[in-house]
Amino acid sequence: MLGNVVSAVLEPHPQFQNIQTVVVTIAVAKTFKGPASRTLTFRQFVWDPRERLSPAGYHKTEELVLFLNPVSEYGLTSPVGMEQGQFHVLRDAKGNQYALNGRGNIGLFSGVLSSGTVNGVRLSAQARTMLSRPGGKVSLGSFEEVIQALVGGRQ
Repeated sequence: MLGNVVSAVLEPHPQFQNIQTVVVTIAVAKTFKGPASRTLTFRQFVWDPRERLSPAGYHKTEELVLFLNPVSEYGLTSPVGMEQGQFHVLRDAKGNQYALNGRGNIGLFSGVLSSGTVNGVRLSAQARTMLSRPGGKVSLGSFEEVIQALVGGRQ
């Protein structure tokens, strides 16, 4: 899912008052897999004690690509692999958009490309170049192209 953070509020879990959570609402611009909706609200456990006084790394208006785990029986979810599944959308001085996760995308595409196609979808030269890199920021457009190929070509 690609979208912008509308709000991120720290609050105790409704069933377990000693567990700190962050409730995040995203204005969804694009859904890559699963049901599409205009907004998505989810509750995430706050793992890092240093983030118990801030919204656990979510900032209002920030643009993100998120890959979320299924919601648990306790109503909690989080990005897959924590910071590995949370990509910040960055812009350079020319307005080009890039995606970068909390691990600097290191190893993100290892083993994904063995030919010029993914799931039978022929990838652009830019996407193939992106998949050959060991890490660093990646073009948002190429990133979206590869995501769509990996989830079955959904537009």
